[in-house]
Amino acid sequence: MADQGEAQRRSLLQSAMDEFVDVTRSVANLVGSVGSGALGAMPEPLPSTVTKMLRSLQQLIDQAPPITAELDILIQEVHAKRLTVQALQAELSAFDHQLEVLEKSMAPMKTWTRQWSRLRQSLSDTLRSAGEDPGAPAG
Repeated sequence: MADQGEAQRRSLLQSAMDEFVDVTRSVANLVGSVGSGALGAMPEPLPSTVTKMLRSLQQLIDQAPPITAELDILIQEVHAKRLTVQALQAELSAFDHQLEVLEKSMAPMKTWTRQWSRLRQSLSDTLRSAGEDPGAPAG
């Protein structure tokens, strides 16, 4: 649904820009055609200046890049960046899952290590107490 709204906005912008360029081209043509008869009645350098201005305006219109093409490229870049972020999130999620599995698999080892430490301490205490002389005074 968001893609449809985006396409509609792009279409609307493209239509507006096309309309703007067409109207500007029409204005330039009208000024050129209406003023062509009047240009002959004007003293120099005014006709040549107006003609140069109209030619420059026509060149500007013809050379103006379609803004929607640039906007399309920008939107594609933003979409690509979002896809990259989503891919990174997926990778991080998978890595987190792997770490979770590793952590759970290490839990029994932690329990065994604690039991081993208690057993060692118990054996050590038992051997120490058996090695002491029962008749010797403490201290």
